[in-house]
Order: sequence, then C-alpha cells, then structure tokens
Amino acid sequence: MYGKDTRDTAIGIQCKNTVGGVTRATVLAELDEADQFKPTLAKLYIATTADADASTQAMVRDISEARRAEGKFEVNILFWGDIWDDLTRDESRLHQHFPQLKPLVVTRAAPEGPTHDQRLFEQFKTELAYEPAIRLLTEQDFAGAFRHEFIQPLFSFVNTWGTPEFEFIDPELQDALENFYADASEMASCIAMRTVPVGNGSVRSVYSDQQRASGPRDQHVKREAQEMNNAAEMFVPKYAAFLRLCRSKLAS
Repeated sequence: MYGKDTRDTAIGIQCKNTVGGVTRATVLAELDEADQFKPTLAKLYIATTADADASTQAMVRDISEARRAEGKFEVNILFWGDIWDDLTRDESRLHQHFPQLKPLVVTRAAPEGPTHDQRLFEQFKTELAYEPAIRLLTEQDFAGAFRHEFIQPLFSFVNTWGTPEFEFIDPELQDALENFYADASEMASCIAMRTVPVGNGSVRSVYSDQQRASGPRDQHVKREAQEMNNAAEMFVPKYAAFLRLCRSKLAS
C-alpha cells in the first residue's frame, strides 16, 4: 500500500498476517521490494497481526538505523495493538462493525450522587495518577534505565481508554480526552519503540544488554534517549492541562 502522510511524504505500508511474529528475513525481503518501488519512499511501515514484541522492535530499529546511515529510507513496525488503537479512534467506523459498543442515550433523570463524568474523572486520576508514571516522565533522563512497572500505568491507559466505554458526556471534556489519549499513545509508542528490557527484564533502557557488551554507546542510542526526553517534556504539561480542565468543568 502506498500513500502520502500529513507532511506530504511518500510512505509504504506492507501488511503481514503473521500471528507468530515477524522475522528478520521477512523484514529484509520486504525492504528489497520496497527499494525498487517508484517513486522512492520516505518510510516503510510493516503492519503485523502479531502482538507487540520488544526484541522484534529492537531488530527493526537496528535495521532502520543501518539504512539511515546509508542514506536509505527508514522502516518501522506496527503491531496489532497499535493498529487497533488507531482504528478505534474513528467511532463511526467502530460502531459500524461493533454496534453493541455504541453508548446508550440516557433519557431518564440522573441519579443522585456523582455524575457519570465525575466518576470517570475519578477513575482517570486513579488509573493514570502522577505516581509513578507521570513522575517518571517528569524526572527521568532516558539515557539511563528505569523500572518497567513505573511506566506500566501509561501503557495500561493507552490499551484501555481508547474504547467507547471511557467517554465523557460533556463534549468539551470528550474532545480534550481524545486529544490527550492521542498524545499518550504517541508517548507510549515512543518509549516502546526505543527501549528494551535489560537485565532480568524488570528494567527498560534505550541501551540494550547487547549494546552494553559491545562497547561505548552509539550516537543513535544517545539520540533516541534525547528524543524520549523531548517527548516527555512536551507530554507532561498536556497531562496537567487535562487535569485542570476536568477539575474546572466538574467542580461540584
């Protein structure tokens, strides 16, 4: 599949029904074909039905870095979870194929106690609290390692809150939630694509065990760490702005 992105650059997407994962040989074979494509691509995405896998991400990232060094276009991999997140953002398409997920219109009088939006906001503050994920994004220098459990609430939020059951009734709050969810998805993807488990697997780092064993850090490792630092610096204020908007709209 070929098309233009929002920056009007040529991109290719190759879909692979590979539940068991994508091998290095498959990636290289797709790149050989894509290199022959006209016009020349700016980036290739391999979309797979497989679940997210850190070792596959690292393998594709290494191939992409080697190609960039040779002046060739990059390659990225999209797992089924990433694709599902994007597809479900268009509610009209989601409800077309899954009408049972469409929220019911509330016609009866609202019960006493907290409103739906107030309860949803309290749930948001519990599931994506400042501790530990947002504090990590605020204070962490991603040139160093960090505990996976500290960032897990962000990944859990992205995996669950992109569905119709997590919607505000207030249109302004729902628009703000959709925008924040998109930013959170980008932040989570940035971390997932650039870090891998190290040691016993409880810690993640942009600097893999294999790279540690081979010598000093490559420049691309330092560059990816800085990209994550920059992304976190932009994301944290958006989290704070969303909280403030909810509080101002939902104050009893």
